[in-house]
Amino acid sequence: METKRAEVEATVLDWFISLLRLRPIPIPEPGTQPATLVPPPETKAKASVEAVTSSLRIAHVRVPAALLLAFVAQIGLASHSNVVLFGGLYLAAAVLVGWAVWAGDFGEVVRPRTRLKSAVAAYDRRWLAGGLGLALLAYLTSSDNTFRLTTVVFWGGSVLLTGRAFWLGELPGAGLPARLRKFIANPQLRLRLDGWSLLVLAVFGLIAYFRFSHLDQVPFAMWSDHAEKYLDIVDILNGQTSIFFSRNTGREPAQFYLVAAAIKWLGADFSFITLKFITALAGLIAVPYVYLLGREVGGRKVGLFAMSLVGIAIWPNVVARIGLRHVFHITFSAAALYYMVRGFKTRKQNDFVLTGFFVGLSAYGYTASRILPLVIGLGFVLYLAHRISRGRRTQSVAWIGVAALMAIVVATPLLRVASELPDEVLYRSLSRISESERPLPGPPLELFLGNMWNALRMFSWDSGQIWILALPGRPALDWVTGALFHLGLVVVGVRYLKGRDWVDLFLMLSIPILLLPSVLSLAFPGENPHPSRAGGAVIPVFTIAGIAFASVWSWSQRSFEVPWRKRIGVWLVGGMFLVSAVTNYDMVIGEYGALQRQSSWNTAQAAEVVGNFTTSIGSFEDVYMIAYPHWMDSRLVALLAGRPGLDIVLWPDEIEALVDVNAPQLFMLHHADVEGLDRLQARFPGGITNRHAAEVDGRDFVTYLVPGGES
Repeated sequence: METKRAEVEATVLDWFISLLRLRPIPIPEPGTQPATLVPPPETKAKASVEAVTSSLRIAHVRVPAALLLAFVAQIGLASHSNVVLFGGLYLAAAVLVGWAVWAGDFGEVVRPRTRLKSAVAAYDRRWLAGGLGLALLAYLTSSDNTFRLTTVVFWGGSVLLTGRAFWLGELPGAGLPARLRKFIANPQLRLRLDGWSLLVLAVFGLIAYFRFSHLDQVPFAMWSDHAEKYLDIVDILNGQTSIFFSRNTGREPAQFYLVAAAIKWLGADFSFITLKFITALAGLIAVPYVYLLGREVGGRKVGLFAMSLVGIAIWPNVVARIGLRHVFHITFSAAALYYMVRGFKTRKQNDFVLTGFFVGLSAYGYTASRILPLVIGLGFVLYLAHRISRGRRTQSVAWIGVAALMAIVVATPLLRVASELPDEVLYRSLSRISESERPLPGPPLELFLGNMWNALRMFSWDSGQIWILALPGRPALDWVTGALFHLGLVVVGVRYLKGRDWVDLFLMLSIPILLLPSVLSLAFPGENPHPSRAGGAVIPVFTIAGIAFASVWSWSQRSFEVPWRKRIGVWLVGGMFLVSAVTNYDMVIGEYGALQRQSSWNTAQAAEVVGNFTTSIGSFEDVYMIAYPHWMDSRLVALLAGRPGLDIVLWPDEIEALVDVNAPQLFMLHHADVEGLDRLQARFPGGITNRHAAEVDGRDFVTYLVPGGES
């Protein structure tokens, strides 16, 4: 009787099962034909099983092997041991992933549909004339580095009119009044959410938890940078409405005005938690833009995976929760890059209006955002250099002109300050890139290349030694995300070679450009890598990691035909995300939180002592902190004690000049300041000395209480 020939290929699951049985299936060489069996009828069932286990598709092995190698390599590099071995493992993983991309293991790249018909670049002359006229008035009324009422009115009007001049179609929210009237006439609320929307909302809720969890304790205490910020906020509340704040080498104003508004109009406390809440909220706003950018470059799964990773990661989480203005660089960069990419892909002028708006707004956020126009320019050049722009290059130039003009209008008040006070506005940048503050410690080119190398290594090796921004000596990415990012670079690189999509090249090249604010610290190379100055790189880094994550998912769904085996992909992706989430949460709340407690001065404890004194027997005018090198900031103590803006510092050589008063006086000293205590005892004999023990070793301080009327 004639029999049928069975040809069945084994899966990776069968291979692992065969290992457990101590009977490993031989892996066939590439290009060989799978073994075929011609079973007799009486042994058909047995032959079928043998046929299943007779061959193994190498496509089942490439991706999991690459992941395993990358995970081991990343863990090894993070420990700074055996660079050759672990670098070799990373190289092997890269080869496997590149092979997988080229062979089509991940399927076709999902890209949003590009509209074939593009709108012609256009503008309304009347609106534009009005907008530019108001921008000129805003420039003229921005003198003396001051926001006046007229400045704000002219500035806001110029932004609105210029945006309206270039906006095509209905304005956002134009139909809202009609819908509101309809709702009032017939109140009905209809909310429709599909499964995907619920999943995205659930992930966003988890991210919000990561951003705000233990915010009151991590970081634990303020440091001197926060004191400088609160002095600027006090100035605003006292009516000094500066455009650029020159204190402490210069500061952009967005955070200060937001905090001042929260205190004045929303009743927020004048406290550290208010600072942290505002910046954590700003960091959370960046997350939807990461989702949208990921969706634009690779579909909604890429968007979801990129959003998930950036939401739980220690790098953007710490930058967002420390209460400093650094996070605005990430937020504005995410918005600007998304609208720029979408603008070129969908050919919508309105996206370039929004691109320019966020580029201009970024000038008020953080100094590192000054690199953003260069990044947008990179995207523009890459777009023009690729075939997709053929026949639309003139139009594209016009659209970039729209974005540039919009950015200039939004940045008008700050541009006026820069023209009047260039030394103050540029001081921070020039002090790092030039010899204005200290001589360069080496040849500029050598310093630049060394800094760039160190900055590029921050993702897998070392994110720097700045303990307020990272875990010193540790990579900026956890080992799961780090492996995904580096494999993602290979995925995107090979994808570019196959498809020549300019966005793939842009994602890769934008990273070194966005690292420049950190890399250009030539005079102070020890400040590089600087996680906050390099914060803009968060956007392409996690987008690329999201592409790799989505690719793993696509591989799992394409590689297994049996439904229950497809769940392997769910378990794999879910397990990777769970491990990354737990690891990052422990790093932020556990390790980073402990580091902050160990490294910060106990200003809250000192403020409590001051508060007890001022509410019982004394007043703030009779409280002094004797200055001591590298000790707690006296301004923070006054702030936490209820007197923001007051500085209670007293220099040691001023002790003898103090006059006698008929009220108690409280002096606070570093526990090792023996000389200062001797001076006080000589000037005010009969005082009471008390040592206050701190929770952290080495953080004790001493108080010397002088009863009223004694000399």
